[in-house]
Amino acid sequence: MDEAASVMTAAATAVLQQMALDGWAAARGRFTAFLARRRGTTEGQEGAELDRIRADLAQARAAGDDEALSEFRSDLAGRFRRAVRGDGEALRELGELAAEFSVEQTQTQIRDVHNSVTGGTHYAPVIQTGSVGRIDFGGRS
Repeated sequence: MDEAASVMTAAATAVLQQMALDGWAAARGRFTAFLARRRGTTEGQEGAELDRIRADLAQARAAGDDEALSEFRSDLAGRFRRAVRGDGEALRELGELAAEFSVEQTQTQIRDVHNSVTGGTHYAPVIQTGSVGRIDFGGRS
C-alpha cells in the first residue's frame, strides 16, 4: 500500500471510529470542513452525507453486519482520494486529521481502580486521580 492509500485508509478508519464515540461532533466538523473545501461542495452537503453514513453504520452494527464496515471504509477512502487527488498539501492535511482523530489519540483507556481511605475520620472530600481540572465544593477553597 503506498503512502497516499495508507492516509486514505487511516482517515476513513478514524472517521468510522469517531462515529461511535462522544467526540464525533468535533471530528465531524473538521472532516466536513476538509471535504467541503477540497471537493468544492458545502459543509452542509458533506455533513449530511457523513450523517447518512453514520446512521447506516449504526444499523449495520445493530444487525451484526461486519462486512458493511469495510464497505463504509472503502466509500470514505474513495471520497478522500477524490478530495486530495494530485494535491500534496491536501494529502498532508488529511494525514494530520487522521492522526488527530485516530482512536489511539482520542480514546482514554479505562481500567478498574480500587482505592481505600483509612486513618480515621475525614471531614472533606478525598480525591485520587491522575488529573483534575477545576473542582468547586460549594465555595470552599
